[in-house]
Amino acid sequence: MKVEKSSQDLENEVIYAGLCIHCGSCNAFCPHMDFNQTTGEAFVVDECAETVGLCYNSCPRSFLPIKEIEQKLFGESRIDLGVGVYKDIIQVKAKNDDILHALVEAAFKEGVIECLVLGEPNGAKPAVSFPKIVYNAKDAKKLIPQKTMDNAGPLVTGIGQAYKEYKKNIGIIANPCHLQGLAKILVSDFNTGAEKTSLKIAFACSSGGMAGCKYCTDFSGEFSDISYSPWGAPKPEALLIIRTAVGQKVVDAAKKMKLIEVTNPNPDLSEMKKFLNKKRKKNFKTLLGKSLVRAKYLDFSYDELKDILEE
Repeated sequence: MKVEKSSQDLENEVIYAGLCIHCGSCNAFCPHMDFNQTTGEAFVVDECAETVGLCYNSCPRSFLPIKEIEQKLFGESRIDLGVGVYKDIIQVKAKNDDILHALVEAAFKEGVIECLVLGEPNGAKPAVSFPKIVYNAKDAKKLIPQKTMDNAGPLVTGIGQAYKEYKKNIGIIANPCHLQGLAKILVSDFNTGAEKTSLKIAFACSSGGMAGCKYCTDFSGEFSDISYSPWGAPKPEALLIIRTAVGQKVVDAAKKMKLIEVTNPNPDLSEMKKFLNKKRKKNFKTLLGKSLVRAKYLDFSYDELKDILEE
C-alpha cells in the first residue's frame, strides 16, 4: 500500500488544507518532517526527493483505506460500523478507580511492554501534549490521560524515539487519530521499526479540540488492541473494547491480578453508540461538504439527497 506522493503533496493536501490533527505519524520515522514545538503541527524540514513519501503514506488524513487496514491488522472486516472490529466489550471498574493505569500495570508485569509512550501536556492554550517515554507503571501513573485532550499532540513520534533507543516492546496510549496513522505505518510496505509496537490502547475520543478533529470519523479507537471508553458506563467505570489477542491478554492479566473487576460482561452499548454515531454523522457531513453527489449535470447537497432517498 504505497501512493506516489511526496511531502509537498502532504503540505498542500493536508497541512495547508487544515486537515492536520498533529498526530506525529508523518514525522515519526521521516527525517524530512518535524513538528512545531509550540503547536505540535507538522511541517516539512527540507525538500525531499522521494516521490513515494513515507510522510504522505503515514498520514491518516492523506488517505485511509479502512477495509484494507482492518484485513491486515485483524484478518477481518468490521460488522459494527461505529465500533469497528472487536472480540468482546465489557464494563469494568478498577481497584483504585484508574482503569487505564491498571491496564498499564498489567502490561508491564506481563512483559507485553517494556516502555510506554504517553502524552505530557505543555500547559499551553490550546492544549498540546508531547511524547514522553516511561519505563514502568509507577512513572506512567502521573501521565495517564484523564481526557482525550491530554493526548492532543504528536504522540506517534514517541514510537520512533523508542525505536531509536532499541526498545522491542513499545506500548502507547493515544487517541483514535494517532492510531489511524500508526496503523497505516504498520500495514505499509515501508521499513520503519513501527512493528516494535506491541500494545495500542485507545482513549475513545470526545471529538478533540483542533481544527482537523472535525474531519475524523473514528471515535472508539478502531485500530487499537484495547479501546477505553468512559462514555456508556457510570463513573468511575468504563467500557473496554477488546479487539485483539494481545488486548485480551492484558485484560485477562489485569483481572487475574485483581487490578480490574468486570462489573458487567454484557453491557448495554446504546449510550456509547449514541455518542459515537452522533459525532460520526456530524463529521461525515463536514467531510462531504456542501456538494455531496454530482449526477450528470446536477449537484445534490446532503439535505437534498437525504430527502430524495427518504421519499
